[in-house]
Amino acid sequence: MRIRKRWIQGLAAVLLGVLLAFDVVLGLAIHRRNRALAFLADFTRLKLGVSSFADAQRLAQDYGGKPRADPGTEAQGSAQNCSLRFVFKNNPVNLLPGVRDVEFVAGLTVKDGYVVSQELDYSFWAAGWDSQFVYLMNDRLRPAGAPDYDVKGLKLDAQGIPHVLVVSLGPLATEDQRKRAYSLDLACLAKLRGCNGPSNIFPPGLRVEPGPERR
Repeated sequence: MRIRKRWIQGLAAVLLGVLLAFDVVLGLAIHRRNRALAFLADFTRLKLGVSSFADAQRLAQDYGGKPRADPGTEAQGSAQNCSLRFVFKNNPVNLLPGVRDVEFVAGLTVKDGYVVSQELDYSFWAAGWDSQFVYLMNDRLRPAGAPDYDVKGLKLDAQGIPHVLVVSLGPLATEDQRKRAYSLDLACLAKLRGCNGPSNIFPPGLRVEPGPERR
């Protein structure tokens, strides 16, 4: 009788430990998702050609942005030339069985004291292209003649659904186009289930033109 009671108590302790560990893991993921949402809000407020190197530095200090560089060169930044990268992942929940790897990456470039480009990369991954979706957004001060708004769907599957969506913005893109391009739902950074389709990654309301590449 005592042995059985101790066994039950031991099992209860193990289950309690597992539940507490799960709560900690999920809590960390929710905190990181909320941090990513706060970053995206601040990132969206930057204005190309207006926001300064100091604005970019503050963003890096608040959200852990790191200088990036071309392969073989040292990463460093200055008001004359600086590129920053911000990375948010769904760890540690991605360690749980059946949870996909989800990544939200943002970048910005400073030239001659001002922010001149911004990029977003939001994606989740699994084995095979059929279960991978990637959203890429580029917002740049473009040379004359380049399009100010373009949406391309790439890696189309048999149903014509793109698995890569690329949005390009220029200085004459409308406020509505810009708002839609930046309107990401980052819920998958803290979700355990349900992140398995384009609606989880791609912003809503984008009119997609098929790109030249088909799987």
